Order: sequence, then C-alpha cells, then structure tokens
Amino acid sequence: MWALVKREWFVFFSTPVGYLTLGFFLTLSTLFLWFLDTDFNLLNAGFADLNSFFVLAPWLFLFLIPALCMRSFSDEIRLGTLELLLTKPLGLWQIILGKYIATLLLLLTALLPTVVYFFALAVLKLDDIPLDWGSALTAYLGLFWVGASFVALGLLSSLVTRSQVSAFLLALLLCFVQFYVWKAIADLMQEEGFYRFFNSVGIFDHYLSLRQGVVALQDGIYFLGFNYIVLYISKLMLNRIKNH
Repeated sequence: MWALVKREWFVFFSTPVGYLTLGFFLTLSTLFLWFLDTDFNLLNAGFADLNSFFVLAPWLFLFLIPALCMRSFSDEIRLGTLELLLTKPLGLWQIILGKYIATLLLLLTALLPTVVYFFALAVLKLDDIPLDWGSALTAYLGLFWVGASFVALGLLSSLVTRSQVSAFLLALLLCFVQFYVWKAIADLMQEEGFYRFFNSVGIFDHYLSLRQGVVALQDGIYFLGFNYIVLYISKLMLNRIKNH
C-alpha cells in the first residue's frame, strides 16, 4: 500500500498540474487574506486571529480537492492501468486507502505553508495578549477533517467516470452539497427537530463547532463515520469494476 502512496505522490508532482493546483490554493488564500479589500482581509478584521482563513478555506477546498482527486481513478480507467493495478497483490481496501492517504498528504502539503499566516499575525498584533494557539489547532483539525471528507468524495467521483473533467465537476457538486446544501435546507426548517437533523447530516455544523474551538465526540464520530461510509462505497464500486 505504501508503494502505491509513493507512486501517487510522485505522479502528482511529475506534472505542472500538481504545482499549479497547490499554487492556486496558496495564492488565492494569500490574496484574500492580506491584499484584497474584502471581508476576509485579516488586516481589516480588527482581531488577531485566523477566523477569516478558516471561513474561506473550505470554499477554496471545493476547487482544490476535486482537482487533486480527479485523475486518481479516472485516469487509471481511461488508460487501462486499473486492471493491471487490480492484479497486484493488493486488497481493494489497500488500493482505496493508498490513494486516500496520498491525497491527504497533498492536502497537508497545501495547509502547512498557511501556518505562516499565524506567525505573521503574532508579529503584527499591537497588544501583548498572546494568540490562542489552542483554538487555532482545533480549527486546523476541523479544516483537515473537511478536506479529508472532500477527498473521500473526490475519489468516489473519480471511480464513477473515466473523464477527469466529469470527475472534477461531480466531486465539486458532491462536496458543495455535503458542505453547504444540508445547512441551507436546515435553515428553511421551522421545526427544531428537522433543523437539527439536517444540520447534523451536513459537514458545515460539525466544522463550525471545531472552528469555534469546541471539541465534541459527536463531531469526531461524524467525520470518521462519513469518511468510512464514502470509502466503503468506493470499495464496492472498485469491486464492481474488478468483477465486470
């Protein structure tokens, strides 16, 4: 499995697309947070925290992660190398997890440079009150779980079609629905029970808790369960392709 992880890693950075995708995320986040006169600008916020980044980042992930995942299986299917991969001494779970872990490492590679924003705030703030590192770490954890959930959906989308463009668009749609649409439906509900149910189905409310520094067991169970279910569906899809 780890050989597959390394292969995916080197394939991604063997083309300019890999660098452009990560550059897209870092460039846009930097522009919105430091240079453009928007509601996300940290210098205009009046508070020495990264809340603007944690609000903005999931929306950038909607484009970044489908781009990272779109070739994972669709390219293998189109080129006919998936059948070769399935003949290797690897279980279906190992193949799925190999690509999943490789993409998570790419996600961490994209997030790591953003820690610089936090140190920049520490230098620029005017008062002597220390920054809340604990809340920032919790928010980063929540952001990582959002990204991991998007990766799982991206891999599933890549299994459905052999076209990278179709895989990208399908992943974008699924991630948007899971992140925001459930919350939008919840906001339309008059009954409190329905409101809580639809909010609990979507990612947004669980991420919001972590973004606010609240670590709850139910949020961890949600993200673990959601990722497992989506990856399990991907395994079923892969098994269907293998037996076709």
